[in-house]
Amino acid sequence: MKIKYSILSLFLVLFLTNNTNAQTEQKIFMDKSENIISLFKNRNYDSLTKQFNEQQISFNSPMALASNYDPIIEKYGGITKYKFAGFSENYGQINIEYVTKTVYNIDLLIELVFNRENKKLILYRFTETFKTYAIPDYATAENYHDENITFAADTSMPLSGILSMSVGIKKVPLVIIIPAAGPTDADGNFVSKPYKDIAVGLATNGYAVFRYNKRSLNYGFNFSQNKMNGVPFTPREDLLDDLQAVINLLKKNPNIDSTKIYLLGHGEGAYFAPFVAKENPFIKGIIMMGANANHPLEMMIDQNKYLGRILPHKKVHFDEDDAKAKIVLKRKVKENTSYFLLPHEIPAKYWLWINKYDQIKVAKKLTIPILIMQGARDYQVDKKNFAVWEKKLKNHTNVTFKMYEKMNHIMHAGEGESTYSEYAIMRHIPYEVINDLQVWLHEN
Repeated sequence: MKIKYSILSLFLVLFLTNNTNAQTEQKIFMDKSENIISLFKNRNYDSLTKQFNEQQISFNSPMALASNYDPIIEKYGGITKYKFAGFSENYGQINIEYVTKTVYNIDLLIELVFNRENKKLILYRFTETFKTYAIPDYATAENYHDENITFAADTSMPLSGILSMSVGIKKVPLVIIIPAAGPTDADGNFVSKPYKDIAVGLATNGYAVFRYNKRSLNYGFNFSQNKMNGVPFTPREDLLDDLQAVINLLKKNPNIDSTKIYLLGHGEGAYFAPFVAKENPFIKGIIMMGANANHPLEMMIDQNKYLGRILPHKKVHFDEDDAKAKIVLKRKVKENTSYFLLPHEIPAKYWLWINKYDQIKVAKKLTIPILIMQGARDYQVDKKNFAVWEKKLKNHTNVTFKMYEKMNHIMHAGEGESTYSEYAIMRHIPYEVINDLQVWLHEN
């Protein structure tokens, strides 16, 4: 018993020591960064030049710095205040981000890269935040840290993800983001990074959030090769096996409260969330964001009808997709049906699995809290689906429904009819959505 106690004590000492050292290092580089921002603010280019690594000094003379920064002042006004926005380490370099406010009320992201060993500046970059990602106002970078985590359901195809963890809390409730369809990355595959917004918004306020790159993103070539060689796949290989590996790994993390693990599914991820909860009875609750109640291919046909009206030049292509979808919907697909005849050229075994899955039937049997969130301007999963969820689950007291009149599929606000082009605009998920998530999680 004493030996076990000693080993545990040693583990805790090492963990706390490493954590303290990491926080100390971050503070050192934050102090250096704030000094550099102050030098920019005061246009003290002579002192700024001395902050650079020896190899970079010649490229960052006082004249060169002035020629880069003075136009920024002329266009946006000088820096008035700044906010810490991120810290990371990559291959011996320390990356620091701050969001700076200017006289003309424009937010600029300043990125500073240091040599970790000698703590000298290697490069800097000012970018307008409407052109790049910067953490939203409702996130506080000092309140959380990001940790890269690797995992594998199939050891030949290891994957990576990001655990955003609140600091200063011993046992943190965990939210795992189940990504949408396709080769989706940890941030959501959009310019605006909606999954990262959710992660930093919740991690700022006492939660851990995990998001990851899907197998089809990292190993899309493997999927294509297997398909051509007659090796089919189902939602298990596409998503569910990897998600299970994530759950199994993170519930053992000593910093995670394994009794408070939630799933947040988006799009296809929301569609599968009830299934994952059924297979993992310890899951505390599920959040379904933009969840289809109808068959995925019925939803696709509705989507094509909408887009065919807005983008008539693509109607022929949409009609071809619809014809393939009807082969599956009319249950005419067989295991030997060629994938060339099927939607998105996905093998028959995948669609046979989908045809057997009834997400509403599974959700009805769950007794855990469920939050269903829907944007009224979502054309990918339209309001008809939300109405079906409401009708089928209206008598289930464990289910909460939330409709957002101005939101689209990725919970961004807008006006008029939504199209995919909206996703290319840099913006954040509104605080209203993040706050609703926090309130629901706290209540449950």
